[in-house]
Amino acid sequence: MSSATLQERLKSDASSLEIVDVREPSEFKSGHIAKARNIPLGTLDRMLAEIPKDKDVVFVCRSGARSSMAARKAQKGGLKAIYNLTGGMSSWSGPVKK
Repeated sequence: MSSATLQERLKSDASSLEIVDVREPSEFKSGHIAKARNIPLGTLDRMLAEIPKDKDVVFVCRSGARSSMAARKAQKGGLKAIYNLTGGMSSWSGPVKK
């Protein structure tokens, strides 16, 4: 999912989205998408059950590599509507919460 598409979805239909930032807590604290929750990639396997299955899940990291791995893990874990923020936070042009 592109940065522009995610920004549009956040404006029009934010309640249908679950944004999961898989960066480490220190990276997350330095700036993240306001609605995102932090679940570092290393803890994702045991936290998958906490991610709603009835929402579109968008995984985010710094550049897109870790979030791509997270999306594959989530798919294996049974999540269906899975997206990866293309280019990660490096390409995010929307507001950032610190």
